[in-house]
Amino acid sequence: MIVSLNDPESVLRWWKVFPERHDAFLEFKLKVSPQFAPAIREVQRRIAASPELSALLVRSVQGRRDQQAAAVQDHLDMSAYELRREGFA
Repeated sequence: MIVSLNDPESVLRWWKVFPERHDAFLEFKLKVSPQFAPAIREVQRRIAASPELSALLVRSVQGRRDQQAAAVQDHLDMSAYELRREGFA
């Protein structure tokens, strides 16, 4: 996917693909590339104003947290031998 950081429609289409990661990237891009600020701020405004997009972000972040929690639990359930073997893999 090609994204134009000057086009809010393009950025929003890109954001919808991976909201939890792309949302954080947009925050970073605001700090390091102020030339894209108008389009990024417009996208952020649209996300905040849309219940559907806000819910998508919340679900996406929660899904990522659930995955991370499951991975931690899997490691807690492993024996020392299994953890060591995984470290060498």
